[in-house]
Amino acid sequence: MRSRRDEIYRITTAQPSPTAEQLRRERLYLFMMGTRMVAIVVAVMVPGFWRIVTVAMGVCIPYIAVVLVNAVHSRDIEAAETGFVPTHKPALADTPFEGVVIPDDARELDDD
Repeated sequence: MRSRRDEIYRITTAQPSPTAEQLRRERLYLFMMGTRMVAIVVAVMVPGFWRIVTVAMGVCIPYIAVVLVNAVHSRDIEAAETGFVPTHKPALADTPFEGVVIPDDARELDDD
């Protein structure tokens, strides 16, 4: 059994720093809001069906941006896709005999 000191950490499961995560969220939000501004400007310039499409984009993009930015970027999903999934060690059982199967022959001996 390995001691805590010998435990191996994989870089693929390391979480990004809070600063890097915040920067990623800010950039994504600014990109989405820039796209919204372009859609609003285009909505003023184009007629007909395309105006409806660009107005709908201008209305829906803020909601989509907030949902995407607030979504937790987890390395667990990426790790599962690459095939590496950290092992989970179950807690100890409450009772020492939990999960032990007793054969029928042994029950007959206990009845005597």
